[in-house]
Amino acid sequence: MKYKENQNESAIYQEADVSSKSIFGNHTLCAQFLRDYSGLPILANVQPEDIEDVSERYHLFREVELQADTVKKVRLRDQTGGKLQDIYVISLIEHKSEVDYDVTMQILKYMICIWENYVRELEETSTAELDGTPKQHRKINKRKDFRYPPIYPIVYYEGAGEWTAARYLKDRILLGDLFGAYIPDFTYKLVRTRGYSNEELLSREDAISLLMLLNKIQQAADFQEISKIPMTHLNEILQDASLDVVEIILSAVRSLCRRLNLTTDEMTDLLEKIRGGNMGYLWENMEKMDIQLERRNTAEQRQRAEEAEKKAERAEQKAERAEQEKSNLYRILITTCRKQGMNQEEVRKQLQSETGLEKGKIDELLEKFWDCDCC
Repeated sequence: MKYKENQNESAIYQEADVSSKSIFGNHTLCAQFLRDYSGLPILANVQPEDIEDVSERYHLFREVELQADTVKKVRLRDQTGGKLQDIYVISLIEHKSEVDYDVTMQILKYMICIWENYVRELEETSTAELDGTPKQHRKINKRKDFRYPPIYPIVYYEGAGEWTAARYLKDRILLGDLFGAYIPDFTYKLVRTRGYSNEELLSREDAISLLMLLNKIQQAADFQEISKIPMTHLNEILQDASLDVVEIILSAVRSLCRRLNLTTDEMTDLLEKIRGGNMGYLWENMEKMDIQLERRNTAEQRQRAEEAEKKAERAEQKAERAEQEKSNLYRILITTCRKQGMNQEEVRKQLQSETGLEKGKIDELLEKFWDCDCC
């Protein structure tokens, strides 16, 4: 089999897991994603050569650099005069199963950084003077006709659970409804792999959709649905992919194999078959993988049950120790009062006053500890 080669993008990805940065770092896949899933008509025809990765310059502004975040500058012609325009696309990716509830604040930080850097770049590259004002003192963004570039934030989520994070910043602000007019008003595009059916993904007939399809496989039920897809269709997508994209697809399969606990030999054999153009080989081994996944799920359930049992046992032991310590305190109190010459009725009243115990419980304690001489 012969793949289409792309000399400009020949990076080979070796990660154990296919991080979303690997996917969005590849401009072919990024262009496919924006065309298929952005929902913006202006991005409907975006090509790999229109995209520039500018992530690094913005990560420096962050308190903590998140490797999965990417910032793309997309150069497009506007819809009217054909003038070139820059659109910035922020992709914040939650590759794990957890939901990031502070995503709106992350996006806001990126927006501010992008706009500030945009102004700085304009001022650094401009050579003309305005009204004789020295270059270093000009403030382009102070002009009435100045406009900041548009920013399109996307959250790409592959987790199995629902995305429950706030979609608007004001929902993360105390009294957000009351102060809504004074809080930055924006939302983000959520692209959730499980929000698309297998048929919807395959209808795009491109590599990014195949990757999203593979990343949907997380439990046994997913195998049953995926196995219904004609393997010839997947082979066609694979054959049309460039070498670098094929390597990313193989990384996705490798990640899947690791999740399924396949042996090194099984994984190597599977990857070689797929690299040779037979994506259907993954389907031929579906039953074996299904068994492996069931075994893993069973093992994980057993482990969770054992951990829960141990936790309950520890809690029970802790409660027993607390009860024993409390009993010892009552014993010491009763024995001390008796040695001071107090009778049972006097001790009963003191216990009731100091502990608030019911009469029946106090009588039980007196019967147990009255004649105890150990203190």
